[in-house]
Amino acid sequence: MTVGAGSATLRRATAAEVARWDALVQANPDGGQWAQGEAYAALKRHEDGLHPVHLLLEGAPGVDGDVAMLALEHRSVAGRQWYLPQGPSLPIAAVPAFTAALRAFAATVPHLYAVRIEPFVVDVPEARETLAGSGWAPSDRMQQNQHTVLVDLEPDVDAIFAGFTKNLRNHIRKAGRDGYRVEKVEPTDENLETMYRLMQTVSGGKGVAGMKPFPYYRRLWTELRERGQGHLWFGFDGAHEGPQASSFMIGYGRYALAKDGGSVPDRAIRGGAHLIRWTAMQWFKEHDGRTIYDAYATPPSWKADDQSEQLYGPGRFKLLFGPITDHLPSHLLVLEPRRWALFSRIVLPIEWRLRKRPWGIW
Repeated sequence: MTVGAGSATLRRATAAEVARWDALVQANPDGGQWAQGEAYAALKRHEDGLHPVHLLLEGAPGVDGDVAMLALEHRSVAGRQWYLPQGPSLPIAAVPAFTAALRAFAATVPHLYAVRIEPFVVDVPEARETLAGSGWAPSDRMQQNQHTVLVDLEPDVDAIFAGFTKNLRNHIRKAGRDGYRVEKVEPTDENLETMYRLMQTVSGGKGVAGMKPFPYYRRLWTELRERGQGHLWFGFDGAHEGPQASSFMIGYGRYALAKDGGSVPDRAIRGGAHLIRWTAMQWFKEHDGRTIYDAYATPPSWKADDQSEQLYGPGRFKLLFGPITDHLPSHLLVLEPRRWALFSRIVLPIEWRLRKRPWGIW
Protein backbone atom coordinates (compact mmCIF):
# COMPACT_ATOMS: atom_id res chain seq x y z
CA MET A 1 0.00 0.00 0.00
CA THR A 2 1.18 3.50 -0.87
CA VAL A 3 -0.08 6.49 1.10
CA GLY A 4 0.64 9.99 -0.09
CA ALA A 5 0.97 13.31 1.69
CA GLY A 6 1.51 16.14 -0.74
CA SER A 7 4.50 15.34 -2.92
CA ALA A 8 5.88 12.57 -0.69
CA THR A 9 4.47 9.07 -0.36
CA LEU A 10 5.34 6.23 1.98
CA ARG A 11 4.79 2.56 1.17
CA ARG A 12 5.94 -0.91 2.17
CA ALA A 13 8.81 -2.34 0.17
CA THR A 14 8.04 -5.11 -2.28
CA ALA A 15 9.52 -8.59 -1.86
CA ALA A 16 11.99 -7.83 -4.65
CA GLU A 17 13.09 -4.63 -2.90
CA VAL A 18 13.51 -6.41 0.44
CA ALA A 19 15.69 -8.99 -1.33
CA ARG A 20 18.17 -6.21 -2.22
CA TRP A 21 17.60 -4.12 0.87
CA ASP A 22 21.21 -3.38 1.72
CA ALA A 23 21.84 -2.02 -1.77
CA LEU A 24 18.84 0.30 -1.41
CA VAL A 25 19.93 1.55 2.02
CA GLN A 26 23.48 2.22 0.87
CA ALA A 27 22.07 4.33 -1.97
CA ASN A 28 20.28 6.62 0.51
CA PRO A 29 21.14 10.34 0.59
CA ASP A 30 23.33 10.03 3.71
CA GLY A 31 25.39 7.18 2.27
CA GLY A 32 23.70 4.37 4.17
CA GLN A 33 23.58 3.54 7.88
CA TRP A 34 24.40 -0.02 8.95
CA ALA A 35 21.62 0.00 11.58
CA GLN A 36 19.14 0.43 8.72
CA GLY A 37 20.46 -2.75 7.11
CA GLU A 38 19.49 -6.40 7.09
CA ALA A 39 22.15 -7.59 9.56
CA TYR A 40 20.80 -5.31 12.28
CA ALA A 41 17.22 -6.23 11.40
CA ALA A 42 18.06 -9.93 11.72
CA LEU A 43 19.84 -9.36 15.03
CA LYS A 44 16.88 -7.55 16.55
CA ARG A 45 14.37 -10.02 15.16
CA HIS A 46 16.15 -13.03 16.67
CA GLU A 47 17.55 -11.52 19.88
CA ASP A 48 14.83 -9.04 20.89
CA GLY A 49 11.67 -10.22 19.12
CA LEU A 50 11.27 -7.04 17.08
CA HIS A 51 9.57 -7.13 13.70
CA PRO A 52 11.36 -5.47 10.75
CA VAL A 53 9.18 -3.23 8.59
CA HIS A 54 10.73 -2.24 5.26
CA LEU A 55 9.51 1.09 3.90
CA LEU A 56 10.18 3.29 0.87
CA LEU A 57 9.67 7.07 0.83
CA GLU A 58 9.03 8.43 -2.65
CA GLY A 59 9.00 12.02 -3.85
CA ALA A 60 10.61 13.72 -0.84
CA PRO A 61 11.46 17.33 -1.74
CA GLY A 62 15.13 17.92 -2.40
CA VAL A 63 15.87 14.18 -2.53
CA ASP A 64 16.89 12.42 -5.71
CA GLY A 65 15.22 9.01 -5.81
CA ASP A 66 13.52 6.87 -3.19
CA VAL A 67 14.69 6.53 0.40
CA ALA A 68 14.79 3.09 2.02
CA MET A 69 13.76 3.04 5.67
CA LEU A 70 13.87 0.19 8.18
CA ALA A 71 11.49 0.37 11.13
CA LEU A 72 11.74 -2.07 14.04
CA GLU A 73 8.28 -2.80 15.38
CA HIS A 74 7.71 -3.57 19.06
CA ARG A 75 4.37 -5.16 19.86
CA SER A 76 2.56 -5.26 23.19
CA VAL A 77 -0.97 -5.11 24.57
CA ALA A 78 -0.77 -1.34 24.06
CA GLY A 79 -0.32 -1.76 20.32
CA ARG A 80 2.64 -1.14 18.03
CA GLN A 81 5.54 1.28 18.19
CA TRP A 82 8.26 1.80 15.61
CA TYR A 83 11.91 2.73 15.88
CA LEU A 84 13.98 3.75 12.84
CA PRO A 85 17.58 3.13 13.99
CA GLN A 86 19.76 5.91 12.59
CA GLY A 87 16.95 6.78 10.25
CA PRO A 88 15.35 8.19 8.27
CA SER A 89 18.31 8.80 5.97
CA LEU A 90 17.05 12.20 4.90
CA PRO A 91 18.19 15.81 4.87
CA ILE A 92 16.49 17.56 7.78
CA ALA A 93 14.72 19.87 5.32
CA ALA A 94 12.77 16.83 4.04
CA VAL A 95 11.53 15.79 7.50
CA PRO A 96 8.25 17.76 7.33
CA ALA A 97 7.26 15.99 4.10
CA PHE A 98 8.34 12.64 5.58
CA THR A 99 6.31 13.30 8.72
CA ALA A 100 3.18 14.09 6.74
CA ALA A 101 3.61 10.93 4.67
CA LEU A 102 4.28 8.93 7.85
CA ARG A 103 1.12 10.21 9.55
CA ALA A 104 -0.94 9.27 6.50
CA PHE A 105 0.63 5.81 6.32
CA ALA A 106 0.31 5.23 10.07
CA ALA A 107 -3.44 5.56 9.74
CA THR A 108 -3.37 2.28 7.78
CA VAL A 109 -1.35 0.40 10.45
CA PRO A 110 -3.57 -0.93 13.26
CA HIS A 111 -2.73 0.50 16.68
CA LEU A 112 0.54 2.17 15.71
CA TYR A 113 0.74 4.67 18.55
CA ALA A 114 4.32 6.01 18.46
CA VAL A 115 7.31 6.30 16.14
CA ARG A 116 10.88 7.03 17.14
CA ILE A 117 13.42 8.29 14.63
CA GLU A 118 17.14 8.95 14.86
CA PRO A 119 18.52 10.89 11.89
CA PHE A 120 22.32 10.64 11.72
CA VAL A 121 22.55 14.42 11.41
CA VAL A 122 24.77 16.87 13.28
CA ASP A 123 22.96 18.28 16.30
CA VAL A 124 22.38 21.99 15.64
CA PRO A 125 19.48 24.23 16.79
CA GLU A 126 18.09 24.53 13.26
CA ALA A 127 17.73 20.76 12.96
CA ARG A 128 15.93 20.50 16.29
CA GLU A 129 13.62 23.36 15.34
CA THR A 130 12.64 21.61 12.10
CA LEU A 131 11.88 18.39 13.96
CA ALA A 132 9.90 20.21 16.64
CA GLY A 133 7.91 22.05 13.99
CA SER A 134 6.82 18.69 12.59
CA GLY A 135 5.70 17.36 15.98
CA TRP A 136 8.82 15.43 17.06
CA ALA A 137 10.05 15.66 20.66
CA PRO A 138 13.70 14.94 21.60
CA SER A 139 14.16 11.71 23.52
CA ASP A 140 16.85 9.23 24.57
CA ARG A 141 20.24 8.33 23.19
CA MET A 142 19.80 5.03 21.36
CA GLN A 143 22.79 4.17 19.15
CA GLN A 144 26.22 4.51 20.74
CA ASN A 145 27.66 6.63 17.97
CA GLN A 146 25.30 9.53 18.52
CA HIS A 147 28.52 11.08 19.80
CA THR A 148 31.58 9.92 17.89
CA VAL A 149 34.79 10.88 16.14
CA LEU A 150 34.64 10.91 12.35
CA VAL A 151 37.70 10.81 10.10
CA ASP A 152 37.49 11.82 6.45
CA LEU A 153 39.10 9.05 4.39
CA GLU A 154 38.86 10.82 1.03
CA PRO A 155 42.23 12.68 1.14
CA ASP A 156 45.38 10.74 0.35
CA VAL A 157 46.89 8.60 3.10
CA ASP A 158 49.70 11.04 3.92
CA ALA A 159 47.22 13.90 4.35
CA ILE A 160 44.99 11.83 6.63
CA PHE A 161 47.96 10.84 8.78
CA ALA A 162 49.17 14.44 8.96
CA GLY A 163 45.76 15.45 10.29
CA PHE A 164 46.14 13.29 13.41
CA THR A 165 47.51 14.77 16.62
CA LYS A 166 51.27 14.63 17.06
CA ASN A 167 50.78 12.29 20.02
CA LEU A 168 48.81 9.83 17.87
CA ARG A 169 51.34 9.91 15.04
CA ASN A 170 54.11 9.14 17.52
CA HIS A 171 52.14 6.22 19.01
CA ILE A 172 51.55 4.69 15.58
CA ARG A 173 55.16 5.07 14.44
CA LYS A 174 56.59 3.73 17.70
CA ALA A 175 54.32 0.67 17.72
CA GLY A 176 55.52 -0.19 14.22
CA ARG A 177 59.17 0.34 15.09
CA ASP A 178 58.86 -1.82 18.21
CA GLY A 179 57.50 -4.74 16.23
CA TYR A 180 53.75 -4.57 16.85
CA ARG A 181 52.08 -6.63 14.12
CA VAL A 182 48.55 -6.02 12.83
CA GLU A 183 46.80 -8.73 10.86
CA LYS A 184 43.41 -8.72 9.15
CA VAL A 185 41.94 -12.13 9.91
CA GLU A 186 38.85 -13.98 8.78
CA PRO A 187 35.95 -13.58 11.24
CA THR A 188 35.69 -17.34 11.78
CA ASP A 189 33.78 -18.73 14.74
CA GLU A 190 37.07 -19.38 16.55
CA ASN A 191 38.34 -15.85 15.95
CA LEU A 192 35.03 -14.36 17.07
CA GLU A 193 35.32 -16.27 20.35
CA THR A 194 38.82 -14.84 20.76
CA MET A 195 37.44 -11.40 20.01
CA TYR A 196 34.89 -11.72 22.79
CA ARG A 197 37.48 -12.97 25.30
CA LEU A 198 39.59 -9.91 24.59
CA MET A 199 36.56 -7.67 25.14
CA GLN A 200 36.11 -9.26 28.56
CA THR A 201 39.59 -8.24 29.71
CA VAL A 202 38.71 -4.53 29.56
CA SER A 203 38.11 -2.58 32.81
CA GLY A 204 39.70 -5.15 35.08
CA GLY A 205 37.68 -8.02 33.67
CA LYS A 206 34.33 -6.24 33.76
CA GLY A 207 34.23 -5.96 30.01
CA VAL A 208 33.37 -3.00 27.80
CA ALA A 209 30.58 -0.62 28.84
CA GLY A 210 27.13 -2.13 28.22
CA MET A 211 28.61 -5.48 27.25
CA LYS A 212 26.12 -8.16 26.27
CA PRO A 213 26.43 -11.98 26.46
CA PHE A 214 28.43 -13.74 23.75
CA PRO A 215 25.39 -15.17 21.86
CA TYR A 216 24.25 -11.59 21.14
CA TYR A 217 27.61 -10.62 19.65
CA ARG A 218 27.95 -13.93 17.84
CA ARG A 219 24.62 -13.30 16.15
CA LEU A 220 25.55 -9.74 15.20
CA TRP A 221 29.05 -10.55 13.98
CA THR A 222 27.85 -13.61 12.08
CA GLU A 223 25.04 -11.69 10.36
CA LEU A 224 27.57 -9.06 9.26
CA ARG A 225 30.15 -11.65 8.25
CA GLU A 226 27.68 -13.53 6.05
CA ARG A 227 26.89 -10.30 4.19
CA GLY A 228 30.54 -9.36 3.72
CA GLN A 229 30.13 -6.35 6.00
CA GLY A 230 32.07 -7.55 9.07
CA HIS A 231 35.86 -7.29 9.27
CA LEU A 232 38.23 -8.36 12.02
CA TRP A 233 41.76 -7.26 12.92
CA PHE A 234 44.09 -8.76 15.52
CA GLY A 235 47.17 -7.08 16.97
CA PHE A 236 50.20 -9.02 18.21
CA ASP A 237 52.91 -7.71 20.54
CA GLY A 238 54.90 -10.95 20.81
CA ALA A 239 54.47 -11.17 24.57
CA HIS A 240 51.15 -13.00 24.66
CA GLU A 241 49.93 -16.30 23.34
CA GLY A 242 47.65 -15.20 20.56
CA PRO A 243 46.52 -11.63 19.88
CA GLN A 244 47.01 -8.84 22.40
CA ALA A 245 44.20 -6.69 20.90
CA SER A 246 41.31 -6.97 18.47
CA SER A 247 38.88 -4.77 16.59
CA PHE A 248 35.68 -5.80 14.79
CA MET A 249 34.67 -3.21 12.21
CA ILE A 250 31.75 -2.74 9.85
CA GLY A 251 31.97 -1.59 6.25
CA TYR A 252 28.61 -0.22 5.13
CA GLY A 253 27.71 2.54 2.71
CA ARG A 254 30.29 5.28 2.95
CA TYR A 255 31.20 4.34 6.52
CA ALA A 256 33.84 2.19 8.19
CA LEU A 257 32.74 1.76 11.81
CA ALA A 258 34.98 0.56 14.64
CA LYS A 259 32.13 -1.31 16.29
CA ASP A 260 33.80 -3.50 18.96
CA GLY A 261 37.25 -3.84 20.43
CA GLY A 262 39.18 -5.46 23.22
CA SER A 263 42.74 -5.95 24.42
CA VAL A 264 44.90 -7.53 27.09
CA PRO A 265 45.72 -4.64 29.44
CA ASP A 266 49.35 -5.64 30.20
CA ARG A 267 50.67 -4.74 26.75
CA ALA A 268 54.35 -5.14 25.96
CA ILE A 269 54.29 -2.54 23.16
CA ARG A 270 52.49 0.76 23.50
CA GLY A 271 50.47 2.16 20.62
CA GLY A 272 49.16 -1.13 19.28
CA ALA A 273 45.49 -0.10 19.49
CA HIS A 274 46.30 3.08 17.58
CA LEU A 275 48.13 1.12 14.90
CA ILE A 276 45.21 -1.31 14.50
CA ARG A 277 42.79 1.56 13.78
CA TRP A 278 45.14 3.26 11.37
CA THR A 279 45.83 0.00 9.53
CA ALA A 280 42.08 -0.65 9.24
CA MET A 281 41.39 2.88 7.97
CA GLN A 282 43.91 2.39 5.18
CA TRP A 283 42.39 -0.98 4.25
CA PHE A 284 38.85 0.43 4.13
CA LYS A 285 40.02 3.33 1.99
CA GLU A 286 42.10 1.29 -0.45
CA HIS A 287 40.15 -1.98 -0.69
CA ASP A 288 36.58 -1.33 0.43
CA GLY A 289 35.80 2.16 -0.90
CA ARG A 290 34.67 3.65 2.42
CA THR A 291 35.09 7.40 2.77
CA ILE A 292 34.37 8.04 6.48
CA TYR A 293 35.84 6.29 9.52
CA ASP A 294 33.48 6.27 12.51
CA ALA A 295 35.25 5.65 15.85
CA TYR A 296 31.75 4.72 17.07
CA ALA A 297 31.26 5.82 20.70
CA THR A 298 32.41 8.75 22.82
CA PRO A 299 30.91 10.97 25.51
CA PRO A 300 29.16 14.12 24.30
CA SER A 301 31.69 16.76 23.26
CA TRP A 302 30.80 18.93 26.24
CA LYS A 303 31.55 16.04 28.64
CA ALA A 304 34.77 14.84 27.04
CA ASP A 305 36.79 15.83 30.13
CA ASP A 306 34.30 14.46 32.66
CA GLN A 307 35.95 11.43 34.25
CA SER A 308 32.60 10.25 35.63
CA GLU A 309 31.34 9.63 32.09
CA GLN A 310 31.05 5.93 31.25
CA LEU A 311 32.86 6.42 27.94
CA TYR A 312 35.52 8.77 29.28
CA GLY A 313 38.41 6.33 28.75
CA PRO A 314 37.49 5.28 25.20
CA GLY A 315 36.73 8.91 24.46
CA ARG A 316 40.25 10.05 25.38
CA PHE A 317 41.70 7.44 23.04
CA LYS A 318 39.40 8.33 20.14
CA LEU A 319 39.96 12.08 20.52
CA LEU A 320 43.50 11.51 19.28
CA PHE A 321 41.98 10.85 15.84
CA GLY A 322 39.89 14.03 15.75
CA PRO A 323 37.17 16.09 17.46
CA ILE A 324 33.87 14.67 18.70
CA THR A 325 30.86 15.13 16.44
CA ASP A 326 27.49 15.30 18.22
CA HIS A 327 24.49 13.95 16.31
CA LEU A 328 20.82 14.41 17.06
CA PRO A 329 19.29 12.24 19.79
CA SER A 330 16.30 10.11 18.96
CA HIS A 331 13.01 11.97 18.53
CA LEU A 332 9.54 10.69 19.36
CA LEU A 333 6.23 11.25 17.58
CA VAL A 334 3.17 10.16 19.56
CA LEU A 335 0.31 9.21 17.23
CA GLU A 336 -2.21 7.86 19.77
CA PRO A 337 -1.79 9.52 23.18
CA ARG A 338 -4.04 7.08 25.06
CA ARG A 339 -2.14 4.03 23.86
CA TRP A 340 1.15 5.79 24.55
CA ALA A 341 -0.01 6.52 28.10
CA LEU A 342 -1.02 2.87 28.56
CA PHE A 343 2.37 1.75 27.35
CA SER A 344 4.50 4.23 29.30
CA ARG A 345 2.58 3.98 32.60
CA ILE A 346 1.71 0.27 32.72
CA VAL A 347 3.36 -1.84 30.02
CA LEU A 348 6.83 -0.30 30.14
CA PRO A 349 7.41 -0.83 33.89
CA ILE A 350 6.38 -4.48 33.50
CA GLU A 351 8.67 -4.96 30.51
CA TRP A 352 11.55 -3.39 32.39
CA ARG A 353 11.07 -5.87 35.21
CA LEU A 354 10.94 -8.72 32.70
CA ARG A 355 13.99 -7.29 30.88
CA LYS A 356 11.99 -6.78 27.70
CA ARG A 357 12.90 -3.12 27.47
CA PRO A 358 11.50 -1.66 24.25
CA TRP A 359 13.58 1.52 24.40
CA GLY A 360 16.61 -0.12 25.99
CA ILE A 361 17.18 -3.09 23.70
CA TRP A 362 17.79 -1.35 20.42
